[in-house]
Amino acid sequence: MKLGRRALVRGGSHLLGLAALGCSSPPKPAPAADVRLRPLSSLPVTELPWLRLRDHFIATVGPHAGKGRPLGSLLVLADATFAPRSRFPLHPHREMEILSIVLSGELSHHGDQSHGATLRPREAQLISAREGMVHAEGNETDEDTRMFQLWFTPEQHGGAPAYFRRSVPPAPSGGRHLMAGDEAMPLRSDARVWWLDLAAGQETAIAVAAGRAGYLLSLDDPLQLGEGRVLARGEGAQLNQGGLTLRASQDCGALWIDVAA
Repeated sequence: MKLGRRALVRGGSHLLGLAALGCSSPPKPAPAADVRLRPLSSLPVTELPWLRLRDHFIATVGPHAGKGRPLGSLLVLADATFAPRSRFPLHPHREMEILSIVLSGELSHHGDQSHGATLRPREAQLISAREGMVHAEGNETDEDTRMFQLWFTPEQHGGAPAYFRRSVPPAPSGGRHLMAGDEAMPLRSDARVWWLDLAAGQETAIAVAAGRAGYLLSLDDPLQLGEGRVLARGEGAQLNQGGLTLRASQDCGALWIDVAA
């Protein structure tokens, strides 16, 4: 996706998981996190004949392009649905970390290095644009494609562009899968992205350490946050320092993003 208007942004511990097995005494629970819900009604939507975008931070195309605020180094989080047989025109990127995650359908990637690559559900591609690259994403099939794209501002600069890819296996009993922020998917940013699978009736804990911020996004079915708050499909919640318990009434998924504040 191409940023419609220039956005100037200047940019430890990561996710605190469940207690490790074998500890002699359980750790003290983290204090309750400060949770700021981002309901669907608060998120700008761009409708084009071939593309529908819901932007959680800075919008990239359409009438809202350039509007919005980042979260640390997280500049863009776009929930995009491509119509069948559609794609962006080729366009350049420079000095940006671009993570694409497919939820349904197929996402084709065309560019000066990875022409014709195709991502399927539960697959992700990280592009480290560095000194510059040209690409376009699209949908070459007869069904809709839904995907998320995240942009992070890098902390290191220069060098030839690099491409990385990862798939997440199905986890019917629930689980956490690191999507980006390790050696296999090396973001040039102090950030990590997880895919969370939650089985019906399951609880899982997330937490944000001091000096960091988190963003939780419901992928499909409603997700309960602590007591009485629910994230509907496509809604988000920003978390500041502290912990939170997630509960699923049915099998569902979420993205969890941890960044330096």
